[in-house]
Amino acid sequence: MAGCGSATPARRLTSNVRSVSCTQSPQEARVTRHDADRKLKILHHIAGTLRARGYPPSVREIALAVGLNSTSAVHHHLQVLEKDGYLERGAAQSRAIRLTPTAALQLGLSSELVPQSAAAEAHVVPIIGEIAAGGPIEAYQDASETMAVPEILAPSGDAYVLRVRGDSMIDAHIADGDFVLIRPQNTARNGDIVVAQVEENAVTLKTFFREKDRVRLQPANAAYPAQFYPDVRIQGKLIGVIRRLD
Repeated sequence: MAGCGSATPARRLTSNVRSVSCTQSPQEARVTRHDADRKLKILHHIAGTLRARGYPPSVREIALAVGLNSTSAVHHHLQVLEKDGYLERGAAQSRAIRLTPTAALQLGLSSELVPQSAAAEAHVVPIIGEIAAGGPIEAYQDASETMAVPEILAPSGDAYVLRVRGDSMIDAHIADGDFVLIRPQNTARNGDIVVAQVEENAVTLKTFFREKDRVRLQPANAAYPAQFYPDVRIQGKLIGVIRRLD
């Protein structure tokens, strides 16, 4: 079954890839993307404040930093981030905000910004090479580097990490130089962001759609056209994005 137009995820912070529904209007999709961007800004501001002074910002400081007009709007975003597993908050103190390992993976945080008990619950996974977010590039594996990722995102320990080259997935919040966490699998559903082998030794990172007689690999950047193939070999599915801030 064919997908619906361009595959631009509407709201994905880290591990949950949520594509725009075929029933969403363009205006609804823009609002959803704006909402996700606002939450990312809140996480970035909390991380930056923790790094700069050692304790989190107040709700009012967050409102000023991200352009919200009321503290109630900040509380709403914090509640959603807490529900989705990016924050932990103390009930009694307005500044009792802790980033979780899931937020650390999203933002590429150093371990001192995450509680030690949470940081310890991690798997060490190999960084095995690069993946194209553009045209396909030659695949290679070099597991000399490793990275610790939260156990909640890679519970089985068989995931691996690739470094992104190119900007064709930028509207899915995957930028050139980011690291992507991949779960090995050989199947995909429409809307999954996958590692696809398209030639004998070339792989690319794109959103997968199986159409009537072909496979469409859809970029998340209007500057890049979709790629079409009779078939592709799925090597894995995206389950996380890691961005280093330093």
